[in-house]
Amino acid sequence: MNKYKVKKILEQHNTFAKKKFGQNFLHDENILEKIVTETKIDQNTCVVEIGPGLGFLTSYLSKNAKKVLCYEIDKSMVEVLENNNYQNVEIILDDFLKRNLDEDFKQYHMGDEIVVVANLPYYITTPILLKILEETKNVKKMVVMMQKEVAKRLSGKPSTKDYNALSVLIQYFTNPRILFNVKPTSFYPEPNVESSVLEIEYKDRIEQEAKNLEYFLSFNRNIFQNRRKTLLNNLLANYKYSKNDILEVLKIANINESVRAEALSVGEIVNLADLFYNHFEK
Repeated sequence: MNKYKVKKILEQHNTFAKKKFGQNFLHDENILEKIVTETKIDQNTCVVEIGPGLGFLTSYLSKNAKKVLCYEIDKSMVEVLENNNYQNVEIILDDFLKRNLDEDFKQYHMGDEIVVVANLPYYITTPILLKILEETKNVKKMVVMMQKEVAKRLSGKPSTKDYNALSVLIQYFTNPRILFNVKPTSFYPEPNVESSVLEIEYKDRIEQEAKNLEYFLSFNRNIFQNRRKTLLNNLLANYKYSKNDILEVLKIANINESVRAEALSVGEIVNLADLFYNHFEK
């Protein structure tokens, strides 16, 4: 498959790649096969694909998985997908971000082993990942294509420019790792950036669970709100706690008031959130 064949398929169906949906069709068969191989899916695996587009990845998934549930927002793409007459593929024509995932999984009998495999629309990568993380516990793993810079942030380490609130959130629940990078020439139309395939595997057990998950998630966002500010200044800007009280908690945690959030590990941030929760909210 090459870009000329992709253009021909689009012409045959009287449609085109739509910027508003972030459509960049992955046509490189070596990459498509590599994604499926790295995902290690088999006939016991039920796959969720978000934004299948023309169905190039869907075809590989269909051959290897028990069932594939596709979410596609573009009606013209659904018409292309339906022409393929897959035996084990269900297609939902809707905005993924508006769906109740657990209800869909139940309705379509997705079983116990659900894996998300997708070439994600780059403009809504983060909202998609957050929805999956926060709204369902039925997904075991994600193997997803995204902008290379975003993949680096999600798997970023403390004290690096890639490490932020999203890094902490992802790494609290999962073990992310970049599997491989993908050049723009593997897509039509070609994106302006390099891409990466990221494996996001859920932890069997969270090493250090937050005492109040909702408080931790909010605390994590707040301390990274302004990267140029110190941890102390971000706390002062986002909470009504007094400076002396904040300094007292930082002292208990053995954290210097001049430190920035990106210097703290996931465990240190969980511990600090617990201390603030116990001190001010409990």
